[in-house]
Amino acid sequence: MSATKTAAAASILLAATLLAAAPSFAQSPPPPTPAPAASAPQPAEEDEGHTAEITLPDGSKQTVHTGMIPGARISVPTGGNIAAEVVLISDSDGWNDDEDDLAATFLDQDAVVIGIDLPSYLAELEKAGDDCVYLVSDIEALGQEVQRAAKDDSLSLPILAGIGAGGSLALSILAQTPDNTIQATVAVDPEGGITLKKDLCTGAKREDRHGRAYYGLEDRALPDPATVIFTPDADKEGRNHVAALADQADGIDIRETDDDDAFSQLGLAVGDLIEQATETDPDTAGLPLTILDAKPTRDTLAIIYSGDGGWRDLDKEIGDIFQKEGLPTVGVDSLRYFWTKQTPEKVASDLTGMIDRFRKRWGVRNVLLIGYSFGADILPAAYDRLPQAQKDSVAMVSLLAFSATGDYQVSVAGWLGVDNGGDTNGVKDAEAIDPKLIQCVYGTEDEDDACKQLKDRGVEMLGIAGGHHFDEDYPALAAKIVASLDRRLKPEAASNKP
Repeated sequence: MSATKTAAAASILLAATLLAAAPSFAQSPPPPTPAPAASAPQPAEEDEGHTAEITLPDGSKQTVHTGMIPGARISVPTGGNIAAEVVLISDSDGWNDDEDDLAATFLDQDAVVIGIDLPSYLAELEKAGDDCVYLVSDIEALGQEVQRAAKDDSLSLPILAGIGAGGSLALSILAQTPDNTIQATVAVDPEGGITLKKDLCTGAKREDRHGRAYYGLEDRALPDPATVIFTPDADKEGRNHVAALADQADGIDIRETDDDDAFSQLGLAVGDLIEQATETDPDTAGLPLTILDAKPTRDTLAIIYSGDGGWRDLDKEIGDIFQKEGLPTVGVDSLRYFWTKQTPEKVASDLTGMIDRFRKRWGVRNVLLIGYSFGADILPAAYDRLPQAQKDSVAMVSLLAFSATGDYQVSVAGWLGVDNGGDTNGVKDAEAIDPKLIQCVYGTEDEDDACKQLKDRGVEMLGIAGGHHFDEDYPALAAKIVASLDRRLKPEAASNKP
């Protein structure tokens, strides 16, 4: 389980119970992995945080856990169809009629809207007992809980938006956001820095000037695309700060407008993002895929099913390494793919389509299938149900942090490590596969790993120091996977490796 999901799961444990009943910035040394979630404090179990009541599409009421967000204003589309999720942060004067009107506009576009009153939110954050605050965790967990309660068939990542001081906070959250967590960030006329005295949990540099905290960005790619719009009333310090952020990372779209109506500009920009969220990318066929193009060096492509935290940690790191090695890769975001209940047959059908489509796209014969944690647990059953032609293209099945049972829907219980019996027996499914195809990779300190149950079957067993995350030495892990792949490929294919 990813560190991010550990924090998020802890913050919504109560909800699960209710559901059942121009400055430049010097960079701090980067953390061992790009995901800043590893530095997030664990919420105290006795601190249940705030709650809010929401009205579901069928008219019923439900209480959701909002963490450190007090008085959250949450609206769910009455039609039941959720096109997007918008987290709207008010300006420094608090939530008022302008925010209400904007929230209503987004709701009319079938977006879940989570409204945050900035003054009360900042006051609550200042009272936190931890050394730093991890705002994105509550934002992510709350959105997931609301969408689960609404029984939406797909998971929408939040669009984080704000004007003035709210926009400044939205931009500051970029400093601590893991990849594939926020769909996009939009700020109109952001101020220079934020007034929050409490530190944000991030490896980015913080500078304090004139009673404000200015956060830079971590030394990595921007975690989500950001749009900043300046009206004629924009603050000079805000302009300078955004320019400094843009110097640190690509992906910040800075726009100028003659329109002095900041709320109108925010509405238009977010509205465009809501519309984009409903569009189907022909390259992904509507599936939550990350496509990492590369010139093939092994006549092989890789398909990686992530853990239940989504495409953001180990799986993403390995995919990026494969791309650099000339191994084009398709990443399946298990959090979003298995947000709704899947079946083994549906998973196999989608995998068949991916194999056919991307073998043609990259002109390769062979396929390397990899699953990590949640993704590893369901992969043997998916392979076993492939048509014979697609099975024949698979050179290796690599199971990382493999469990004895698997599920076909992501759940809070799974994030917390609770064994609910599972929807499939991963070990039994793996035993049906030619053992020569399987590589089972386990952490030597991971007591729950099921690879040991396959050791007498003739599969390749690979023990790596560490636990469920293999001590986060992802380059070494990727190298071992590729070495095993090369041994299975035909000699002429393996000889073409870089």
